[in-house]
Amino acid sequence: MKEDGACLFRAVADQVYGDQDMHEVVRKHCMDYLMKNADYFSNYVTEDFTTYINRKRKSTCHGNHIEMQAMAEMYNRPVEVYQYGTEPINTFHGIQHNEDEPIRVSYHRNIHYNSVVNPNKATIGVGLGLPSFKPGLAEQSLMKSAIKTSEESWIEQQMLEDKKRATDWEATNEAIEEQVARESYLQWLRDQEKQARQPRKASATCSSATAAAASGLEEWSGRSPRPRSAAPSPEHP
Repeated sequence: MKEDGACLFRAVADQVYGDQDMHEVVRKHCMDYLMKNADYFSNYVTEDFTTYINRKRKSTCHGNHIEMQAMAEMYNRPVEVYQYGTEPINTFHGIQHNEDEPIRVSYHRNIHYNSVVNPNKATIGVGLGLPSFKPGLAEQSLMKSAIKTSEESWIEQQMLEDKKRATDWEATNEAIEEQVARESYLQWLRDQEKQARQPRKASATCSSATAAAASGLEEWSGRSPRPRSAAPSPEHP
């Protein structure tokens, strides 16, 4: 708790309201309670009681055992003070006995108070007289809400990651399809070019063969015909 003279009220506010900054509210209620019960509490004050109350209303004025007793009665919760051990050095009881968790404070250097809480037991709101109030219910509700929010956030994150993976897969698949299409087109162009070359080659071969045949015929025609031997006459052997 902040060491500003309001440490006792801060420690109580921390356990009753769950917020030490509510110390001014706790102080005001405490002083009002003391004034309403001046006949009793004035017996434990050596100075004029009104002067005492006015002085204690100042935010920088330290609280003591009288204020602790008043707050134990106000919230109907015992106030336990610890110093160097696990057993309280002093306990202030409320008007009625109950099983509510005590308000616990630790005392340091004979001047400063800190809040001592049990993390396994809810105490916020206890002693405020709230109807149908169940200690820890708010914390449980907040915890469930936090878990639900966390789960929803995780699901959204997973959906986003799945979407990213799907988008990456689609992009990769499109790139592969595009590459395959490009390669198929190039192969088709190569096949077309190959087919286009084959008729020209065949034509050139046929032309060469025709020219050769024509040349041979001309050569044959230019030669004198071979004289033939006359058939022997039957009369002349």
